[in-house]
Amino acid sequence: MVIFYLILDALLLGYTCYSWYWQANIDLKGHYRSSSIIWAIIFIWIGFTWQLIEKSDPGLSFFLAIFLMIGIIDGFTGFAPKRAVVSGYFRRTISYADVVMVTLIKVPNPNKKQVICILTTQKNKQYYLRFSYGVAQIIEALKNHIHHDIRIEVQDIF
Repeated sequence: MVIFYLILDALLLGYTCYSWYWQANIDLKGHYRSSSIIWAIIFIWIGFTWQLIEKSDPGLSFFLAIFLMIGIIDGFTGFAPKRAVVSGYFRRTISYADVVMVTLIKVPNPNKKQVICILTTQKNKQYYLRFSYGVAQIIEALKNHIHHDIRIEVQDIF
């Protein structure tokens, strides 16, 4: 079991460094997605409840620390110079070359600006990012990163 935790810790540590690198390079930061921490805690709770994780396992504390750190880091989203950083365990970044369309949806909120950004890829997958900036500022940041032939569509919820 010790070897299993060592291998798993090494893989998770590599993923943590990868995520941390991209999170540190974000130019325009999106809303922090706190659900990533909540899901990490739920997975840990399920692991202990269903006895998939034993309290006496050696290396467990290091594994749990890395897993929680991943949950914290994966909540950061935004636009980095070479890729869009999204929140998710299986896909952390999206190359701007894969994006074919961007949809910006203005959310009516009297207290602060709020915009939902939907990135649609060539494989017709969509990734959502939320921002507390105006549409003009998001479009300006997008134009610095994406190709000029990509369509940017602006919508209102109502």
